[in-house]
Amino acid sequence: MKARIAAGAIALALAMSLAACSPAAAPTTAAPTGAETSAAAPASTAPAAGEKITVMLPKHEMDTVGFNAQATKDFTTATGIQVELINMGWDDVADKVTTDLTTGGGTYDVIEFDNSWVQKFINNDWLEPLDSYVPADTKAGIVPGLIDKFSVGGKLYGIPWNNDTRFFMYNQKMLTDAGVAKVPQTWDELVQASKKVQAKGVPFGWADSYMQAQSGGNEIVALVYSFGGEFFDASGAPVVGTDANTKAAFEFLVKAMKEDKVVNPASLTADYQTIQDGFTSGKAAFFIQAWPGVFAAANDAKSSTIAGQVAVADSAIHATNAKQAVLTLPEAMAIPKTSKHKDAAWKYIEYMSSRTLDKKRSEAIGSLPIWTDLLSDADLTAKYPYWANFANQITFARGLPNLTWYDQFNNALMTETQAMLSGGKSVADALAELQKQCEQLAADNK
Repeated sequence: MKARIAAGAIALALAMSLAACSPAAAPTTAAPTGAETSAAAPASTAPAAGEKITVMLPKHEMDTVGFNAQATKDFTTATGIQVELINMGWDDVADKVTTDLTTGGGTYDVIEFDNSWVQKFINNDWLEPLDSYVPADTKAGIVPGLIDKFSVGGKLYGIPWNNDTRFFMYNQKMLTDAGVAKVPQTWDELVQASKKVQAKGVPFGWADSYMQAQSGGNEIVALVYSFGGEFFDASGAPVVGTDANTKAAFEFLVKAMKEDKVVNPASLTADYQTIQDGFTSGKAAFFIQAWPGVFAAANDAKSSTIAGQVAVADSAIHATNAKQAVLTLPEAMAIPKTSKHKDAAWKYIEYMSSRTLDKKRSEAIGSLPIWTDLLSDADLTAKYPYWANFANQITFARGLPNLTWYDQFNNALMTETQAMLSGGKSVADALAELQKQCEQLAADNK
């Protein structure tokens, strides 16, 4: 009953958190079969068997068993529609998709529609509205906050495929062996606990992705939020150079890495897969912003050396006297207006986001479902009872800053962050430069 109630809280909290930021390795399971039985609204032309579409999506960090690739093959078997599925790292996908859309190319039929791109993509009129395709039961069945996040002006432009919210996880055995009786709740407690586990032979307290990429920006945004800091005020004006809590967040991170030496310095170039691999191989005690599938991967003895040792915390790490903060990064599939196969593209999206496949995906890789009722599904909560702990953290979920120029902001943010962490600039000088760049970007993008 606890898991069922907690999962309901997850659905409600996620809906609220995403609405607030909306725009003004596991064991292999049987291959998925079949699509959702509810039909989409009639399209103008039924996609023909043998038609081919090109799909560009980033690699799913949790999908270590090739679930989505197999599901794509099953889609072709079921429909006769051929699919060229292109999976790359998120930043490579971002470059290729935005370049193609900017030049009006029409290379792709289904694309990644990231939560950080909503304003930019809609303002540029790059996407086909999906309302004529999406049946009412789908809109009603998917977590409301996810639907709302990818809707603008009363129109829906993306169907979520990745309910990506991050949670604080830790290695309980390492804490017990080091005599750490209390799971850290604050950053200061985390540093002290890290020093104790390192004294017992664990290489580092934690590693993170602070690389010059989208993943780096994600982690820095979460860090600043956890100190009560902000990058922009309520009117959208940059305050990154003047906000005291933001400065405190960066000063903490520099000290933790350079002086306390509790953070793996390889974090400067680490991507998400590298972080997970380090955690599941016992090289770190804590995973600050772990995606849900990390728990399943860490407990898979075939690929992890720490099976049975990992736990999900009841609270997210935060600064003393600051609110908890976890990052939510939902991703959707969308159809570019330049696609020449829109009906076939929709059939693919419908199949890949169906309730049937969503449950199979969650069972296979431990990802959070996109369908609300599956968050309290008896089969899933029995397999993943730790979802109950997610409910305690997800109440504090926040999204990325909502900007049409988020990519430019992220590049500036990580350039200055890397300068701080490498010792090339002081925190004060780097934040002053970041403030200057944000002010210019805001002016340029009015």
